[in-house]
Amino acid sequence: MPSWISSILLAAVTTLLIGLVVNPRLEARKPRIEAKNNQKRLAWEARAEFSKRVLVILSACGRLRESPVPPALAETRPELATRLDAERQRWHAQLGEATQYLIDNMELFAFGYASDRLRTIVGQFVVNARAVVLSDRSVEKKVERLTALASPIQTLFFVPRWRAIAIVRSLEQFERAVASLDDDLPEETTAEPGPAPTAPQTVT
Repeated sequence: MPSWISSILLAAVTTLLIGLVVNPRLEARKPRIEAKNNQKRLAWEARAEFSKRVLVILSACGRLRESPVPPALAETRPELATRLDAERQRWHAQLGEATQYLIDNMELFAFGYASDRLRTIVGQFVVNARAVVLSDRSVEKKVERLTALASPIQTLFFVPRWRAIAIVRSLEQFERAVASLDDDLPEETTAEPGPAPTAPQTVT
């Protein structure tokens, strides 16, 4: 048999083998591969959204911290004071929107982390950040507490892993921030106890 005929037959057999054996296996694996890729894509998108909301919190806190409205401004330039106060209210609303998104969608990005420790930290941050926004603290105290919570989170989750020292320090800072949250809560006012009721007297 000429060699060129043998080459043609070998190529035909190889093509047939690929079509009958290899391709069906690849087709069977395709849904699993696509599902796995989709999971990775969703996890990365969720982490990107998590990072975005943390940056919104830090940015809004920075703007509020650096733009106090002096009391004297309300007397000398009341229109400007009103505009500045409106801006501060808008930035404060950004804190509410960011923390609301985090608390409502926590499962989307928390469960994307394989470590139970990391998922716990995410949960602690989200719940405590939302609690700070909803608390009776002044805006200045809210800014202070949110910055203390969000700054280490930015380092813990979104810096290169080789920065181990910075990550360890950020973990310690976050734990201290959580532990000190109750230090500046306004005290609840309790009503003054009234006089004890007297028993009715009967006339004999």
